[in-house]
Amino acid sequence: MSFAYPCAVELDEEHLRDTGREGYNATFPDVHGAHTCGDSLEEVNGRLRDCLETALSFCVDDHESLPEPSEPEPGQVLVSVSPAVAAQFALHEAMLAQDVTATDLARRIGMRPSHAKRLTDICRPAKPDEVERALAALGLHMVSEVAPLEQWTPSEKPATVA
Repeated sequence: MSFAYPCAVELDEEHLRDTGREGYNATFPDVHGAHTCGDSLEEVNGRLRDCLETALSFCVDDHESLPEPSEPEPGQVLVSVSPAVAAQFALHEAMLAQDVTATDLARRIGMRPSHAKRLTDICRPAKPDEVERALAALGLHMVSEVAPLEQWTPSEKPATVA
């Protein structure tokens, strides 16, 4: 499972015209409701991961599958969730795929249902060993990977959109 999503960052022409100052908008085309903005590229860059994680957490809250990430288009950047949140999202996806409730999972790993439910709640960071134990109960394990940084740097300005 990959939790790296393409993001488009664009100069906000309307903001520039109205205020004379730069502003930027960022949207994740694959993730409903995932958009943020900022007065500088640095500010937008600092908000991307939190924006993505928050929007994806709504799928978890609604007991829905997370959207499948598409390939980035030219000019888009890939933004990934943190490793800890990726583990929680992977557990959520596995539970949905196997039709396992928090109560079922709790029975399998010997914990209270309320605690098992919190394992997928990104607002309450879960202990990595507990998430790994829960994934193992579903026949899965985590594999860590390091990849090249593919995010734009603050010195690169996105193209303006007409």
